[in-house]
Amino acid sequence: PSRPRSTCDRPGPVEMTSSAGKGEMSPRERVLAAAKGLPTDRVPVMYWLNPHMAARMIAEYQPARNGFWNERAARVWKQFKEPDPELAEDIRAAQPLILSAYANSDYVLELGADMAQVTFGTLEFWGKIYFEEGRFRVKDAFGSIRAMGGIYLDVIQPAIKDIADMKNYTFPDASDEKHYEGIRRFRAEHPDVCIYTDNFGVQDLPATSIWEMSRFMMALIDYPDVVKDFQRRLADWSSEIARRSVEAGADIIMIYDDYGYTGRPLISMEMWKEFTYPQLKRQVDAIHEMGAPVMLHSCGYQMPFLEHY
Repeated sequence: PSRPRSTCDRPGPVEMTSSAGKGEMSPRERVLAAAKGLPTDRVPVMYWLNPHMAARMIAEYQPARNGFWNERAARVWKQFKEPDPELAEDIRAAQPLILSAYANSDYVLELGADMAQVTFGTLEFWGKIYFEEGRFRVKDAFGSIRAMGGIYLDVIQPAIKDIADMKNYTFPDASDEKHYEGIRRFRAEHPDVCIYTDNFGVQDLPATSIWEMSRFMMALIDYPDVVKDFQRRLADWSSEIARRSVEAGADIIMIYDDYGYTGRPLISMEMWKEFTYPQLKRQVDAIHEMGAPVMLHSCGYQMPFLEHY
C-alpha cells in the first residue's frame, strides 16, 4: 500500500537523475525519486507475494528462470492442491513457505517489479524447526513457538508470559555481520534494483509475536511504564538493525506495525499517541538520518493515523 509522505520527508529541489534525464530510469532511481515526490519515467512497481501464491504462479502461470525453484514450486504446490493422505496436514501447508525469500526477491524482479525484499538474519536466526508429537513446530528468533494455522505460522506459545517477562526480555542478538551478508550479496548482484529490508514496529511485534494480544493491551493500562520501556528498547534494537541493513546496501526500510481492525483502530488514538507514535517517530527519524526512506506496512483502518504519518 502507498503511504502519505511523512513531515520528515520534505524533498529538496526537484532534480532528475542523470539516467532519468536520458529517458528511462533504473528501478532504484525510479523508486527513490517517487519516494521523494520527484518526477519518474513511470510508476514504480512492487509485488509482495504470499509464498503459497508464489508457488502456484511459478507452477501454473509464470515459470521462474531458476530450474531448482521451478521444480520445488511445482512439487509443493501439487502436494498442497492435491493432499496426500500420507503427508501430515501441517507439513503440507508449511512446505510453500520455503519460497518466501526467493519469491519476493529474484522472482518478483522477473515479473517486472522495481523493488526486491531482502531480509536480514540467517535461516538459523529466524527459526529452528522441530517436531513435537509429530506436529510441525518452529521456535522463532524471539523465543516464541509457532505452528501452522492454515497457511501461516501462528504463535502458540509466546515468549512473554507475564509483565515480569516483558520487563526482563532480552532481544535476539543481530549484531554479527553474517546477518547482513544476504543484503550485501544481493546488492552486488543487482546494483540497479531498489532493495527494501523489513524491520519491526513497537506495537504489532509485542501484540502478535512475543505476547498474547489482549494481555499486552491490558498491560498498557496496568503497567504503562514497563510497556514504554520495552517499546523504547525495541525501537533502539530495530533502529540498530536498520542502520546495519542500510550500510549493507538496503535502500528502504519497511516497518511492520499493524494499527487497525476493520473500521477502527486496535487501541484508542489517545493510547496510540502515548505509546506507539513516539517510538515510531524515533525509528523514522533515525532511519532518515541514515539516508534511507521508510515504508510503513500497517494493516487495517488507517484514516485517524494519516495526519501523524
